[in-house]
Amino acid sequence: MSKNILTLRISRFNKKRDPSNWVETFLIEKKEGMNLLEALFKIRDEQDGSLGFRYSCRGAVCGSCGMNLNGKPVLACRTILEKLKEDVLFIEPLSNFPVIYDLIVDMTIFFQHHRSINPYFFNDKHPPFSEYIMEEEKRKHLDPYIQCIHCGICYTTCPAFGRNKNFLGPAILSKAYRFYADTRNERFREMLSKVDSLSGVWGCNTVFKCENVCPKDVPSTHAILNLRRGILGARLILVKNCLKRFLNKIFFGAKRYV
Repeated sequence: MSKNILTLRISRFNKKRDPSNWVETFLIEKKEGMNLLEALFKIRDEQDGSLGFRYSCRGAVCGSCGMNLNGKPVLACRTILEKLKEDVLFIEPLSNFPVIYDLIVDMTIFFQHHRSINPYFFNDKHPPFSEYIMEEEKRKHLDPYIQCIHCGICYTTCPAFGRNKNFLGPAILSKAYRFYADTRNERFREMLSKVDSLSGVWGCNTVFKCENVCPKDVPSTHAILNLRRGILGARLILVKNCLKRFLNKIFFGAKRYV
């Protein structure tokens, strides 16, 4: 077989078909600079128009084209075929999500989790005459967490989400930290209460698998650890204040009888 011929074994799914799951093999000719998404377009245009996959921007910004390639989650639009050592590729839908059709998965629960943390600013002050300003160093600290494109790739390797779909997951907890750490958000403490549970930061196994596969290098596990520190710090302040009131009560209460 020619070295320019690439074999794509694609996991297919159609609930109206019997059997509903099967693997289909396609052969395509590799071209210079071709990425995996372009290869899928070529198959759909020239061999099987029923092949289903999700895409949008084609520039690694929208996160729509996530899928598993030889067992590893990738963005199809930024996976260059020339750089792959294998000539046989096995393509599957993202793990840990229900499959709708072929390589298209149902990410409803992902976006439900996203809405649950209220991922936006709360600021009760009157609008300023200019933009809200924050220190440059604090802004730079937020940059890695802003890069998330909601592709869901981190959820495919997350053991906590794999066993508990109520777990908010790496991307959402990273987004929570992004708003918790932003000095322009006045209700940052409320963000801690939304993630202070086993479905939140305490459900994470801290095995860093999410960071290993993230196409945008978002440090999700570090975000979770920072949220944990914030929660523990808030609890420590609460304990100190309670202890202070308790000691004051004992001291001043005993003073009356001296």
